[in-house]
Amino acid sequence: MGAGTLTIYNASAGSGKTFRLTGVYLERLFRLRWSYRRILAVTFTNKATADMKHRILDELNNLATGGESGYLSDLESSTGKDEESIRRE
Repeated sequence: MGAGTLTIYNASAGSGKTFRLTGVYLERLFRLRWSYRRILAVTFTNKATADMKHRILDELNNLATGGESGYLSDLESSTGKDEESIRRE
C-alpha cells in the first residue's frame, strides 16, 4: 500500500477482521516507526474499536516482554527483520 491508499475490509462477524487489521497495523508500524500517525481504522461500534486497540496494545506488550505472539512470524517475513530486532523495537 502506497501513500494515499485506502483499503477497505468488509466481512461478517467472527471472520477475523480484528486479527487481520491488527496484523496490518503492526506490519506498518514495524516497517516505518511513525506510520501509526497515518493509519485510520474505522469500525461501526465502540466495542469493536476497543477490541482492536486492546489487541494491538497486548501484542506490542507481548513482543516487548518476550511473550508469545501470533503475529511474530508474519512480522518477520513481511518486514525482513529478525525476532530480536522486532522485540527490541
